[in-house]
Formats: sequence, structure tokens, C-alpha cells
Amino acid sequence: MANRALVFEGETVDVSCEREGEVLVITVGETRFELTPAGDSLFSTNVNGSRCLVGVAEHKGTYFIDIDSVLLEVKEPSEDGFAGGAGGQLGEKDKIYAPMPGKIVKIMVSLGDKVVEKQPMVIVEAMKMENQVNSRAKGKVKAIHFTAGDQVDTESPIIELELEE
Repeated sequence: MANRALVFEGETVDVSCEREGEVLVITVGETRFELTPAGDSLFSTNVNGSRCLVGVAEHKGTYFIDIDSVLLEVKEPSEDGFAGGAGGQLGEKDKIYAPMPGKIVKIMVSLGDKVVEKQPMVIVEAMKMENQVNSRAKGKVKAIHFTAGDQVDTESPIIELELEE
């Protein structure tokens, strides 16, 4: 069994992982998930009685978990609590980055739009999965650096916001 503390949405959570035959059992806090292999880096599980597909990828120390098109970012805790991903950009709430290298499928905002925290901003396709990237702050769109069809990395912001207090 592997036990570790991970950071999710700025909070440290205890996670354990063990294998029971082909099934991978992940326990997050008090919640237990049984993941059955469904392909390369793909698993299936039941959440609230419904079957869900789960995709997992790791890039530069951050784990990206896609549960039925909901993207979660999880990483090892750092000394300062949550240091950020590639280039340290997770601390930059005024910029929207791709979670992993991929292609922009759709930009969901326009220049000058007012946005709220957790509002969908852009969809990036990576590893044959579409990942919705949400705003992490309230503000106004001040720059859009890419368009649909462009390839993006994790180092260049796709969208920049003018933050509101």
C-alpha cells in the first residue's frame, strides 16, 4: 500500500493506493474508489451508482485526473503549500494555462468578458481527452493569446485576466 499526502485545490489530502488483483483501490480521506483497468491509462469506476471513465496522466510532477470530462490537478505538497506546476504558474490566478501540452478545441470567452471563479474558459485536447480549463479567479478577459486549433504547451498563458478584488 502506498500512502501519501497530496494537494488538491490548495488543500492537503491523505491518499492511499493499493492493488487488489486487477483492481486499483484509491482511498481519498474517507472515500474509497475501486478502479478497474479499461485501457492504457484509463480506468472505470462507479460514482454514486453510475459508471465513470477515469484517465490519468502525469506531467512535470502534477497528476491530471479526468473523471468523465472533469479535470482534476493533483500534486505533491511543497514547503510553501502549493508551488504550482510547470514554470510555477499555478500561483498566477490571472493567467489560464493548458494543464498539459495539447491543441485548443474551443475558447469559451471573448476579450473584455467578465468571468467568475470556476467559469469554463477553454477546452484543450490532450491524450485524446478534452480538458475543460476553468478560471481560478474573478476578473475581466484582458488578452487571448491563441485560437482554436493552435497547439499549446504548459509554459505560455492561453488567456490573461485583469483580476477583480
